[in-house]
Amino acid sequence: MLDGVTVQAGDRDLLVDVDWTAMPGHRVGLVGANGCGKSTLLRCLCGQRSVNNGRLMVGSNVEVGYLEQTAVSGSDRPVWAEVRSQMTRLVAAEAALDAAAQAAEKGDPGAPEMLQLAQDQFDAAGGYDADKRIANVLTGLGFKQGDWSKLCSDFSGGWQMRIALARLLLGPAGQSAASGDATGVLFLDEPTNHLDRAACKWLGTFLKTSSGGVVIVSHDEELLESACDRIVEVRGRKLHHYVGGYAKFLEQRAIREAQERATAEAQQAEIARLETFVTRFGAKASKATQAQSRAKQLEKLREAAIPLPAASSGAGPGDARKVALRLPKAPACDEVVLQLKGASIGWGSCDDGREPLLTGVDLVVKRGQRLLVLGPNGAGKSTLLKALSGAVDLWKGGRELGDRVKLVVFSQDLAQDLPLEKPALDYVMDTAREDDVTVVLERGRQALGALGLSGSMALRKISALSGGEKARVALAAFALVPSNLLLLDEASNHLDAATIAALTGALQDYNGALVAITHNPAFARSLEATHVLRAAAKGAARRRQRLPVLLWGAAAWLLLCRAR
Repeated sequence: MLDGVTVQAGDRDLLVDVDWTAMPGHRVGLVGANGCGKSTLLRCLCGQRSVNNGRLMVGSNVEVGYLEQTAVSGSDRPVWAEVRSQMTRLVAAEAALDAAAQAAEKGDPGAPEMLQLAQDQFDAAGGYDADKRIANVLTGLGFKQGDWSKLCSDFSGGWQMRIALARLLLGPAGQSAASGDATGVLFLDEPTNHLDRAACKWLGTFLKTSSGGVVIVSHDEELLESACDRIVEVRGRKLHHYVGGYAKFLEQRAIREAQERATAEAQQAEIARLETFVTRFGAKASKATQAQSRAKQLEKLREAAIPLPAASSGAGPGDARKVALRLPKAPACDEVVLQLKGASIGWGSCDDGREPLLTGVDLVVKRGQRLLVLGPNGAGKSTLLKALSGAVDLWKGGRELGDRVKLVVFSQDLAQDLPLEKPALDYVMDTAREDDVTVVLERGRQALGALGLSGSMALRKISALSGGEKARVALAAFALVPSNLLLLDEASNHLDAATIAALTGALQDYNGALVAITHNPAFARSLEATHVLRAAAKGAARRRQRLPVLLWGAAAWLLLCRAR
């Protein structure tokens, strides 16, 4: 429960004097524009930080689970052991069973009673179907059975995020909710950023059927619609509460805004009428008493009047913000901007016995082409993009960058890799001046300001910014560096609808070549791809394809086809 709570970030008020009571079993979508305080409020709710004023109370018997936006570091344990490690009731029951068995071996007279008690605890902890629950969660989040025994440290940051999510869903908060115990509460900050659509759908079903509480910070409208039964919008430093899913929230908000606007306009009309009367008749003796009475009414009405509400942004929930992005014109370069010849690509090193993700890759990217890379998780999309950028070495084959080609990468994890102790403006200028030492400070301020980070916001340390604001800092630097080849890896992650719309417009106007990976269907359509690089079952590509380029992968055909 929140009672008169104020939350600040530095000298900025995020929330002022807000109230909120969440009951057991509520599934809440917490929505709003980037930087409005959603993630900060989530950290307050799960005890990661304190509020600046007011009272925040959490029930004493509530099991709390929290998933942060940022990826987790790798564990040295296998995936199965790692996600099982937080099933604390089960682990404790197994330890009790082992202790009882050892007592029985020693002939301890109390061993039968210990064994029965441990057996009851094991049963209550769901020990007999624990493996089934673990397999269900891992499969739902996209892990293949062959992945379960791999070390967590062998996976990329995005997959480690999935491991963290699986561990949380199998932990006390997730499983108390899933088992019908309503005392568990999950706090999830952008849980779908590293999930494909199948995993997002599975997560939505898991949360919807949970009997415990859930508070989700997300820009994923499908998840909010499928998993949530109420929406709390952060807007104007207040919390606005709506019952129903995301679509119902949009309808109710439009109705509320229309009612508030009608009320405000009626109040302003009455204020204008009273002002006219007082001005006209205040000096006349015959109307002095009436004028004084109207003046008192006017004063009270001005105090009680609500401001004329600004219409909500058509791009999504939260305070409407002007967000703009324009990419520099692509410099002149060769017709062929990048190519791979006979390339074998894998994660890590080929010297440790691993199988490559892709082999025999022959790919040519030409000036102005727009390639969209699609396919299931684990097919090697991100690794392919890293190979194209030169960030990972090819296991075999060659990579050639065309003459005068300037390549820029924007990845889903770029915002997480920013120097946290550096002010946003300093980072943007340092990045821009690596390419052009003549870039002036005003251009950096303009780039940040166009993305909603103006004034003192541009001077804040990056560590003081929200996840979405960090992504905007990365975008601002991205927008100051001319390129003729863009590589985009889940570029829409961490961005609110307004910023995605700005990025979409900038990419549509961009005249260079681009290669993009995305799980966001609307963003994929907006890229207006000329070619699609798709992972399909073996043989499926050959049957469908009458096109010139086929890439052979370890478990899939990758084909380059013209977008229709």
